[in-house]
Amino acid sequence: MVESVAAPLCSQERLKKWVPRILILTALIVPRLLAYSSAGGLWRDEVHSVNMATLPADDLFFVLTNDSIPACWQSLLRSWIAVFGSTDASVRVLGMLIGLATIPAMWWSARQFGVQFPWWMMVLMGLDPSLIVYGGEVRGYGLGIFAFLILLGVSWRALQKPTVWRWMALIVTALFAVQSSFTNCFLLFATFVACGVVAVRRGRFAVCIGFGLIGMLAATSMVPYALFVFPRLSKVINIVHDPVPRSLPVKIFRQTYKWGGYTRGLLWAAIGLIGFTGLLQRLFFWPAKRPEQTREDQDLVTFLVPFFWVGTTGFWFYMYFLGVQTAPWYHLPWMTLLAVTTELSMGLWFRQQPRRDSLIFSLETPEQLITKFTIGKPQQEMLLMGLILFSSAAILYEVIPRVCYRLTTIDLIARDLSEVVGPDDLVVVTPWYVGISFGRYYDGPAAWTNLPNVDHIDHHLAYQEQKERVMPLPTADGIQEELKKIEETLAKGGKVWWVGPLNLLPPGREPLTLAGAPDPKYGWSEAAYLTSWQQTAIARMQSMGVNVDARTLKRPRMVNPCEDPPVFVVEPANFETAATLVNPPRQLR
Repeated sequence: MVESVAAPLCSQERLKKWVPRILILTALIVPRLLAYSSAGGLWRDEVHSVNMATLPADDLFFVLTNDSIPACWQSLLRSWIAVFGSTDASVRVLGMLIGLATIPAMWWSARQFGVQFPWWMMVLMGLDPSLIVYGGEVRGYGLGIFAFLILLGVSWRALQKPTVWRWMALIVTALFAVQSSFTNCFLLFATFVACGVVAVRRGRFAVCIGFGLIGMLAATSMVPYALFVFPRLSKVINIVHDPVPRSLPVKIFRQTYKWGGYTRGLLWAAIGLIGFTGLLQRLFFWPAKRPEQTREDQDLVTFLVPFFWVGTTGFWFYMYFLGVQTAPWYHLPWMTLLAVTTELSMGLWFRQQPRRDSLIFSLETPEQLITKFTIGKPQQEMLLMGLILFSSAAILYEVIPRVCYRLTTIDLIARDLSEVVGPDDLVVVTPWYVGISFGRYYDGPAAWTNLPNVDHIDHHLAYQEQKERVMPLPTADGIQEELKKIEETLAKGGKVWWVGPLNLLPPGREPLTLAGAPDPKYGWSEAAYLTSWQQTAIARMQSMGVNVDARTLKRPRMVNPCEDPPVFVVEPANFETAATLVNPPRQLR
C-alpha cells in the first residue's frame, strides 16, 4: 500500500520538476533553429573561415597564422568539411550544432557548482540574440563560449577533489579553451586565480600551485600566436584601420545588450543587482563563528569575487588593447562571465543565511520575505517558477523576431546578377571586402572586379595587399586598371553593375583625391581611401554620360548591416542627364 502511494507521489514530483525545465529548454532551442533557417548564405567572415579550411594541408601554417581565431576552430571546420563538404547547408549545420551545444554546457557547468538547473543563466544568456545568431554562425565564437563553460566546470571539480584524472581533464580543457578563443586566455586566468584563492583559503597550497602550472602550460601554447599571428594582425590594425574612440567598445556593448529587448535587459539588471547585493553581504558581513553548513557558500563567495573582477579587467583591457571597432560577437565572453556570476551569486539568496546581529545588514532572503506573508514553501517555488516562465515567454516574444536574421544579401545579389548580366557587362564590387563573399556566389557571364581589385579570397591578406600595393599610390593611380575596365565597358555600350554605395557627384564637384598613404590630412585612414576610390570611379563614369538606376531586390526585414549593399545599373546615355543622389553622400571627418 505504501509503495502504491509513493510511486504516484514520486511521479508527480518528477513531473513538477521536469515540465518547467522542458519548457525552458524548448524556449532556448526554438530561436536557434529559427536563426539557422534564417541565416541564408555565408557572409565574408564565414567565407574566410571556409576558404582557409579548404586550402591544402601544405598551407596549414599559413592558415593558422592568418586568422583571428586559434587552431581548434580551423581543425574542427577542416575535419567537418572533409566528411560533409563545404556547401552552405553543410557548414551551417556545424554552426547550428555548436550553438545548440552551449545549452547543455551551461547546464553541466552550473551543476558542478551545486546548481541543479541554471534558470537565470538559461533565461538571460541562453536567450541572448547575439549568442543565438553569432554563436551559431560559421565562425569560432560559439566554440569559444562552449570551451569556456566546460573549463569552468572542470576547474571547480578539480578544486573540490583534485584527483589525477581531474587534473588531466583540466589540462585538456585548458588547452582546448585557449586554442578556441583568444579571449578565453583572460577568462582562464580569471578562473584559475579564483580557484587558487579558494585553495589558499583552505590551506591547500599544492592545489594552488597545480592551477598555476596548468595556467603556465596554457600560456605557453599561445607563444606561437604571439610570434607569428599577432605581429601580422597588428600591422593591419595599426596601419589600415582608423583610430577608434575610447568609448566605442562600451557603446557597442550597450547596443548588444539592448538587442535582447527591454524585458531581458530589465530582468538581467534586477537579478544581477540582487545577486551582487547578496555577494557583498556574504563577503563583508560573515558572523564571527561560521557554521559548517556555510562552507560551500564561503568557497563560492571567495571564488566569485576574483573571478568577476579579474575576468572583467582582463576582458576590457583586451578590448582597448585591440584598438579596432568591435562588434556584438566580441562581447560574448564577457556576457557569459556576467551570466555565470549572476547565476551563482543569485543562488546565495536561496540558501539558509546565518543570523545577523547588526540591524542595518539583517537582510532577508526572498524566501524569508515571502514566508512572512504566510506562503508555504510549495507556493514559494510555484511563485518563483511562474516568474521565471513568464519572464522567459516575454523575452522569447521579443527575441524571436530579432534572431530571424539574415547574415548577408550578397548571395541573393550575386545570383540575381548571374541571371541578368551580359557578357559585355562589368560588375564592380565596392568596398573591396564585399567581394570575399561575392566571389563565392557569383557565376555570371560578365567579368567582375573589386574596387580596388585586391585578392578577395583571403580577408587578412587582402588588407595587407591594399596597404602595400594600392594605398601608397595616389588614389587615381591605385585603381587605374579598374577605371580602364569601366571606361572600356561603357564605351562598347555595356552596362556597369555597381554593388555598393553609389553617390553621384553634384555638377562642378571634384572627387576626393588623396596622395599616397600616409596622406597629409587623412594619414592611413581606410575609410578616406575607400571613399576617394569610389568617388574617382563615379566621376569618371559621369564624365562619359551615363544613366543610373537602382535595381530593386526583395530583401529580408532583418539583415546584417555589415553586408547588405545596394545595387545600381550604370549604362551609357545618348543624352545628358541630371542625375540625382540615390544615397546621401558619405561624410568624412
